[in-house]
Amino acid sequence: MEVHHPHSHGGLKKWKEHLTEFSMLFFAVFLGFMSEAYLEYKTDRHKEHDYLVSMVEDLQADTSEIATKNIAMNELMTSGNKLTQLAYKKNWTEEDIDTIYLCSINLTSRLVALNFTTGTIDQLKNAGGFRLIRNRVIVKKIAEYEKGKNTIKVQQDALLEKWNNVHKIQNGLIHFNVFIPTKKLGQIEYNKTMLNEIASLTGSKFLKKDRMSFYEYANYINVMKGYVGFYQIMSLMEKQKAAELISIIEKELNH
Repeated sequence: MEVHHPHSHGGLKKWKEHLTEFSMLFFAVFLGFMSEAYLEYKTDRHKEHDYLVSMVEDLQADTSEIATKNIAMNELMTSGNKLTQLAYKKNWTEEDIDTIYLCSINLTSRLVALNFTTGTIDQLKNAGGFRLIRNRVIVKKIAEYEKGKNTIKVQQDALLEKWNNVHKIQNGLIHFNVFIPTKKLGQIEYNKTMLNEIASLTGSKFLKKDRMSFYEYANYINVMKGYVGFYQIMSLMEKQKAAELISIIEKELNH
């Protein structure tokens, strides 16, 4: 006699239903997780892109800054060379005296200190943005560029110290009140008539008449020129690093 088990098929059916529900729940959670991970990935890639674009803009600003300050450094060096040559000249003509005055004001009015753009690099450091940059060559190049900026800053501090020394001794030689600012920004007028009036009252167009003071002046200028020379070389090397880094980043952006 055949025996029937009425509950056996029902139990199997319930087990299959539970398995189906579990599978659907698992895939729902899995798809949710994958969707969230993909969204995070896309967000990170957008951030990476924005950081790299911003970094290129900062580097371009830096190369422009270096180019501008390089012109100022050349002008400073030219003025320094003329002053040191004239300091040891036996007799000065009126033109020589005018040159000493004009070169002296050029020497201490030329802004050569580099002002690097730091917006993007600050964000990368403070927001942990470096982890988003997948190209490790770019990360390495940025680190090298930052290291170069720090070295330049050390040289800059030393240079400014020498510049202050030149300015101090200059204050004891030159009548700076003969320089009058004009309406045009950055332009200074040399009032030779005023200098001649000072000379008629004091017997000299300078605050000191002895040549030893001018030899000392030339000595300080030569020291400063040496620091400016190294600073200029370092800045041009940093400009080259910036150009190389821009090229690498642009290739990554166009990849």
